[in-house]
Amino acid sequence: MFFQSLNASFTSTQDLIYALIHPSEPHVKSPPPPSTWNPVKSLWSMVYKPRAKPGSTQPTPPQGSASTEVKPVIETITSNPPSLFALIIGINEYKDPELPNLSGAVGDAKAVKSYLENTLGVPASQIQTLYDSEATRDAIVQALRALRTDPRIENGDPILIFYSGHGGTGNAPVGWEAGSPEIQILLSHDAGCEENGRVICGVPDRTMGVLLEQIAKEKGNNITVILDCCHSGSLTRSQRSRLVRGVKVKFDIPSDLDKDILGVSKGAVVQEKYLQSRLSSHVLLAACGEKEYAREGITDDGGEFTLALLNTLTSVGADKVTYTDLIKRLPNLVDQNPQCVGHNQGRVLFNSKAPDQRRQVYVVRVRNDMCTLEAGVAHGITKGATFNVYKDRDCVTGGTPLATLTATELPGPFSTPLSGDISKIGKRAVALQTGAGAEEDLLIQLALDPKLESVFIALAEEIKGNKTGQQQIGIVKEDQIGSAHLGIASENDKIVFNILNPLVTKYGLKRIPFQLNPVVDDIRRVFRAAGHFNWHLRRNGESQFLRNNVHFEFTRLRDSDEAEADDDDDGTGFTPEGPNLIEEGVIDIVVDEDDMYGMKIINTSSRPLYVSVFYFDNSDLSISMCPYSPRVATNEVDAPASYFQPPASKSKVDPPLLPYQSLTIGYGAGGTQPLSYSLGNEQNIDVGFIKIFTSTEQVDLSAVPQPSPFPRSNRGVGSPKSKPPRKQWNTTLITIAQRKQLKSAALHTK
Repeated sequence: MFFQSLNASFTSTQDLIYALIHPSEPHVKSPPPPSTWNPVKSLWSMVYKPRAKPGSTQPTPPQGSASTEVKPVIETITSNPPSLFALIIGINEYKDPELPNLSGAVGDAKAVKSYLENTLGVPASQIQTLYDSEATRDAIVQALRALRTDPRIENGDPILIFYSGHGGTGNAPVGWEAGSPEIQILLSHDAGCEENGRVICGVPDRTMGVLLEQIAKEKGNNITVILDCCHSGSLTRSQRSRLVRGVKVKFDIPSDLDKDILGVSKGAVVQEKYLQSRLSSHVLLAACGEKEYAREGITDDGGEFTLALLNTLTSVGADKVTYTDLIKRLPNLVDQNPQCVGHNQGRVLFNSKAPDQRRQVYVVRVRNDMCTLEAGVAHGITKGATFNVYKDRDCVTGGTPLATLTATELPGPFSTPLSGDISKIGKRAVALQTGAGAEEDLLIQLALDPKLESVFIALAEEIKGNKTGQQQIGIVKEDQIGSAHLGIASENDKIVFNILNPLVTKYGLKRIPFQLNPVVDDIRRVFRAAGHFNWHLRRNGESQFLRNNVHFEFTRLRDSDEAEADDDDDGTGFTPEGPNLIEEGVIDIVVDEDDMYGMKIINTSSRPLYVSVFYFDNSDLSISMCPYSPRVATNEVDAPASYFQPPASKSKVDPPLLPYQSLTIGYGAGGTQPLSYSLGNEQNIDVGFIKIFTSTEQVDLSAVPQPSPFPRSNRGVGSPKSKPPRKQWNTTLITIAQRKQLKSAALHTK
């Protein structure tokens, strides 16, 4: 067939693509100039290169300044002050003599206030402080509620809540379904004292969770919570005389505490271990793991976590790092592993937007002349993948790589041996993936049609520009369509995308319900999204141990606030009702937008496990656009989140699914809102996948979620040494078919 832009005829799609990639070959006309064809030299330079906002300027260093001077954290100079609002709480002195005083908590709070004012330029009028006797329980609750109603705070403005003081644990009251026998408490100045015949209990985890959720409903979820206190444990002094910020409270917590707050909230607001909850309302930076202690310094009165955090922010810049990256940049703290928790941990600090880059940086180590990448098949690494190795994270952007290494052997579950020249690499470095293995390729079926000329151009540019770790693209012949992942055709001068996955098409969903104009850049975005989507959907773990010991339930939820016997309501707003809807790996539901659903993951083994849950939407190629609904209309481009994602840490991460316990999504103690589903006006069927990654070790899957490449739509978890436990990972895929009416035929999936 004849193609105008190349002034040539072709008999196969492969020949056409080759001609577009190599336009200088004989008998092929050179591509039009950039003014008409607009080729893109590099894929990642188009997709991931941060773009300066219109009108922004770069600061000019002061004359005569020293070269070692720390640059201002915010480099965009405007006449308006930052829109950040903060509540800062620091408590050294406790009224109850049973609670020992601290030395550096108030100093921490003042240091954070100074950082906000002097480094970020936040006006003092936008910062509220509560120190010592000012920080009573009533004052803390009132200050949190005030953030919700403050007319100066607009939706999406950053809100910071900082607490430094004692964290406590107490027995969960009767009726408080907390997922464990204990709850966590932020201890106010007057905690443990009596008032009107009742003990003042501080601010429990579920109360704090509800207040944060209420703020997020009114002001958006650009909320950062920083806690420099213990999650649990008794008050002790270490051998190095470092004060520990944690106690086991001796008073009983009444079951009706904060009923006025909890009773007005809907959704899954009772959170198992608030300090370890995974919510969409905020991102939490915690000083330590659940069983660790937050300590004050030996020579400095301040908390070691706060000091490390502020030093890192000052050197790196708050506008340059994500929450996850920040926590991994902190220096090593003795016996403390700071944690980053929240669906939006991939956002830039104090920013409701995700960075333009989806770059996963891995640690590499060199021992005995062997270089090992600390990531394996559980992370999505395949044989043939290539990596640029850098000295540290700061060198990844703009730095020269020390080496380029290749995974020439099959990766292990959590590590991969790399081959190449390692002479310039130290004992520890970082690696950025620059090439994908053949196993990750996206295979497409594409007819040799002149109407698809823009698709061929987009495909050629994608192949030429793919140099930074993205999946490659291959074209299958007509008789091999069964191996293809995506079909592309032209219809009414529009580009349409056909779904070829038999797990989807058997339900009648055979086309993505979006059409594109023949615009090269728009088509390239679909290629990138489809490659990422299909690879993470296809890859599977095969641990029989995890398959036998991890079980799943998916049920409808009842609105307990509307039930007659609401005296038994524990404050969650929703409780499971009816049978498990998963039958042979399939959930088949008739869509009612008022219906709410929840999920439970049950661990019947003696080993603690890590879990990540994602929703793969076949109708728009998004992966978990939000944590509680597959489809949501929004006015902003945001970072998609998972149904459930574990916390991040530089080293040790607390496992969220403990032995013989369960994790709930959408209700109870899981810390997420109920799941709901909807269909478009002209859509009678939709099919998505809930994919659960489980493992015995922490796996960073923060790069898996992605937004849809299509326009936003209103449619819509003295003895012998014992042998160390085997490291394992597994995946479970659950199909969820959403209908406007129920089909009687039996449905199955793998």
